[in-house]
Amino acid sequence: MMENVEVLKKAVSLLGFMARKNQPVGVSELSRGLVLPKTTVHRILTTLCLDNVIIRAEGGLYKIGPTVLLWSSGYKFATALIDIARPWLERLRDESQETVHLSVYEHGRAQYAERLDSPQTVVLRWSRLGMALPLYCTAAGRAVLAVLPQEELDEYLTKTELTPRTAATITDPDELKKMLSRFRIQGYAEEIEENEEDIRCVGAAIKNGRDYPVAAISLTAPSFRFTGEQAAVFGKKIARSAMEISALL
Repeated sequence: MMENVEVLKKAVSLLGFMARKNQPVGVSELSRGLVLPKTTVHRILTTLCLDNVIIRAEGGLYKIGPTVLLWSSGYKFATALIDIARPWLERLRDESQETVHLSVYEHGRAQYAERLDSPQTVVLRWSRLGMALPLYCTAAGRAVLAVLPQEELDEYLTKTELTPRTAATITDPDELKKMLSRFRIQGYAEEIEENEEDIRCVGAAIKNGRDYPVAAISLTAPSFRFTGEQAAVFGKKIARSAMEISALL
């Protein structure tokens, strides 16, 4: 494990060096600049080239690849989306007095991009900005899954192991499909103690102009103070908020 971490650190240092250089560089220059053996530099470059994080230029040199540009555009989108969504997030937090999240969905993966904490004494501690969230057992994730094109949903369910996170987690793909169909009709998704014990959540997807999910907003609270009736009320409010945010994208 530690060896993998060290390799990752070297890869990040290599990318930083190339970004500062801002022009194609060779193995020898990278080796000198990073004080690493050429064999190590070459091995890292070869790995990064597989996903176009780095690409080979003329003369055996290397430069930053299009994948990094994709990461950059994703960051810019998340930042812009937070600015757009903030009034709705703040209103939901203030009305519910519970924690509200904004998650960004891209390339089959959702991550927390913003979090507004509950002002109450018992608040959530487990979610972190940038943290990936499982799609199958979170309200935000299910909200995204519910509006994905059918072929993408089928592919996700085929490739993803529905591992139980708690004793309540639904792990039967057919049961999850039925649940997603219901969520699609009602406009928001739900999760009751399936991702974290004693936690309940509702969420709705934010869609772009092509009706494709790009994010989700969710409201999360301890189960003891977030009843089914409250979940229904705020589920509808979150669905309406998501629709209004979507209209601005």
